[in-house]
Amino acid sequence: MSQAAWRKTIGLLGELMRYTAPRGNRRIRLRIAAAFGCLVASKGANMLTPLLYGAAVDLVNGSSGFAMKALVFLVGGYALARLGQQIFAEAKQYLFAKVAQRAVRGAAMHAFQYLHSLSLKFHMDRQTGGMTRAIDRGAKGIEFMLTIAFFEVLPLFVEVFFVSVILWSLFGWMYAAATFITVLLYIYFTVRVTEWRIRFRRAMNTADEAAATRAVDSFLNYETVKYFNAEETEANRYDEAMKTYETMAVKSTTSLSVVNIGQGAIIAAGLMIMMTMAGFDIQNGHLTIGDFVAVNTYLLQLYLPLNFLGWVYRELRQALVDMERMFGLFDEKPDVADRDDAKPLIVSGGDLVFDNVHFSYGERHILKGVSFRVPAGKRVAIVGPSGSGKTTISRLLFRFYDPQSGSVRLDGQDLRAVTQNSLRAAIAVVPQDAVMFNASIGYNIGYGRSGATEAEIAHAAKLAAIDGFISKLPQGYETMVGERGLKLSGGEKQRVAIARAILKKPSVFLFDEATSALDSRTEKDIQQALDEVSENQTTLMIAHRLSTIIHADEIIVLSEGEVVERGTHQHLMRQQGLYNAMWQRQSAGFTDTTISATSATSATSATSATSTSAASATDPLQPDNAAS
Repeated sequence: MSQAAWRKTIGLLGELMRYTAPRGNRRIRLRIAAAFGCLVASKGANMLTPLLYGAAVDLVNGSSGFAMKALVFLVGGYALARLGQQIFAEAKQYLFAKVAQRAVRGAAMHAFQYLHSLSLKFHMDRQTGGMTRAIDRGAKGIEFMLTIAFFEVLPLFVEVFFVSVILWSLFGWMYAAATFITVLLYIYFTVRVTEWRIRFRRAMNTADEAAATRAVDSFLNYETVKYFNAEETEANRYDEAMKTYETMAVKSTTSLSVVNIGQGAIIAAGLMIMMTMAGFDIQNGHLTIGDFVAVNTYLLQLYLPLNFLGWVYRELRQALVDMERMFGLFDEKPDVADRDDAKPLIVSGGDLVFDNVHFSYGERHILKGVSFRVPAGKRVAIVGPSGSGKTTISRLLFRFYDPQSGSVRLDGQDLRAVTQNSLRAAIAVVPQDAVMFNASIGYNIGYGRSGATEAEIAHAAKLAAIDGFISKLPQGYETMVGERGLKLSGGEKQRVAIARAILKKPSVFLFDEATSALDSRTEKDIQQALDEVSENQTTLMIAHRLSTIIHADEIIVLSEGEVVERGTHQHLMRQQGLYNAMWQRQSAGFTDTTISATSATSATSATSATSTSAASATDPLQPDNAAS
């Protein structure tokens, strides 16, 4: 490896040690020390077996007979040494297993939490399938690194040390030197050739991630694939990635022959040299037959693990590559981060202000000096053509992004000066695309507030007009909704999202096309529920369907990132501007009944607001702003 590669490897090992032997965790460090003691004891017992075996051979090979008691003593010692080696090896595995699994758990949890801390931009740029595969392989790489390093590599070096010392002390330095040189040549050859082969594994990883990403993307969009008869297209895209993986896998496998042949040649040469040296010493009377057997046994004990070293080193290098990809995620920095002096948001009323906000995605300017205010307890709607910046406003409110200039303030507090957790705890959103977890419908509603009781979940479902649907399900609130809520219709998912927002008891409501997926009858029921729940609550409504926002205290009309009109529904209709034109285009598809109902509702908005306010005063889900 190059110097830079060595530095990177050392850095990865240092990162790994943070999870393996964390500072302050004395129990884990004692466990590691005890496991290492068992390792040394296991190899020490293993070193006794060739000596006892050789002594037994010399005893039975004597020309004048031998004492059975002596043979039983030697054979018994041989058996006990082998048993001791096995006991200490199992104890080592028992002690170290928890260390390895704790490290895997710690690193995986860190990666999981860190990815959730990164900004929306990171997740929009990344592909979920490849990212999750990288984390999965990284966690497995940590487990492999610790397990194999402790159970295979470290014992091998301990054994090389013991064998060299014993051969030197009993048979002379030449035997120790021959053993040591053979091992060094074997390791050098294995490292060099494996480094040459590692590029094939990297290419395999890249192709594997690409295939996983395409598979996940295709399955998540299963319905779209079916809509456009695109099964063959998806199969071809997946096959392209797998074709690259196949090519690299074949090269990786065939290049292994070079490693195996070279390793076999080095071991054969070492064995030949050692056996020849032992033969000369027996001929000259310096060694006995038992010594010859002991030397051969030591070499076999040593070279059998060496045969395994090539695979171990290759897999360790692969584990390092996998760990590098996972730990590399920690180098990503969130675009939006809490300041060091950030304080929790204190909501006193919910007065929301956008003050001369400018924002752009790269070179694409979205908001150009947008200013408006949502007074505490009022409802303000934002409308405009597609691409005018409506969704960006909701993302700025949740601090998925920060404005390049200008400010967003809630009760006088700049959102950049408060913690993100406290900000998001104060806001509930009903998004246009309501995505569900693959869990029960009760769990998805209860996700709005941790620790909510079944009664509170049921009450939120009632306000969202979904309790009737749930009561007809065989398993009720325990009914599974499927991946991304695929077992629910668009309207049902939307109502679950509304119930989830209601359950949160926020200080500020954000409705982002909250009724876009509902039929007109359900929309009316939901809209009434939303009006009741959000009465006297600061509410920001982003809408395309204008009939849902005619009761708003103010309507902001955006066009190309600028506020072009503002006022009530009646005021904007009289202006004969963009809002009026949008209304005319939409009302062309309304039925006469819908238009009449809309006109009647508009005319009685003031009186209905009064009655709605009275109803909300007794609403058990009405949040206490001071408590928030």
